[in-house]
Amino acid sequence: MAIDLNGKVCVITGADEGLGYGLALGFLARGARVAAGVLNSPSLPGLESALVVPMDVTNESQVTAAIDRVIQTFGRIDVLVNNAGVYPRLAADAMSRSEWRKVLDINLDGSWHCANAVIPHMKASGGGAIINVGTVSLRLGTPNQAHYHASKGGVVGLTRGLARDLGRYGIRVNCLHPGAILTDGERRLFPDEEATLREMNQRQSIPGRLTPESVEPTFAFFASSESSPITGQCLTVDKGWTHG
Repeated sequence: MAIDLNGKVCVITGADEGLGYGLALGFLARGARVAAGVLNSPSLPGLESALVVPMDVTNESQVTAAIDRVIQTFGRIDVLVNNAGVYPRLAADAMSRSEWRKVLDINLDGSWHCANAVIPHMKASGGGAIINVGTVSLRLGTPNQAHYHASKGGVVGLTRGLARDLGRYGIRVNCLHPGAILTDGERRLFPDEEATLREMNQRQSIPGRLTPESVEPTFAFFASSESSPITGQCLTVDKGWTHG
């Protein structure tokens, strides 16, 4: 049976491109009413029926204004996907405080700002689902990403803490750890797609690249009522890259 998001109001941050954009397209196709949070307001093909709102997740007042606009447009919020994030590569011993702080501000503080803004509305409507985006890098310890690992480790802690505090209001909070998803950002970091595919196939149990389209159904499941008993959990979605 297809996962149904019909009528659910879903806020997806970082929807300018990559995973967030793919999730917005997929959720729309499942009948959701989508609010796509973007840094700017570009023309996003396929999202003409979505509400596109400027949302710099490091700017608490802008996040609040964006969430207020979603409420004014749709009347409620059922799902928040905290997808906005960055994953720069820089050796820990070459990292400045500002470079460290930027990653934490976007990945961790930004997730908190967005969750904090939607929680009162979810409580008022009797519940909701918050889906945070983690990373398999927490298990892999990939080099030159100490700031990224720290930020996503914080997201795991945020997930579990919010799940414990908010369950009484019918609000579920979970975290998905995607593997290496083929996106424009990934292509910029690793332009040799054939070499990257060979490397991934050597590591993964299931060959082939993850794409936004291939992981979207898992996000849709956690956004749907079918996952209503699940909260405070972290699920890895990586074609078996880290299962060992």
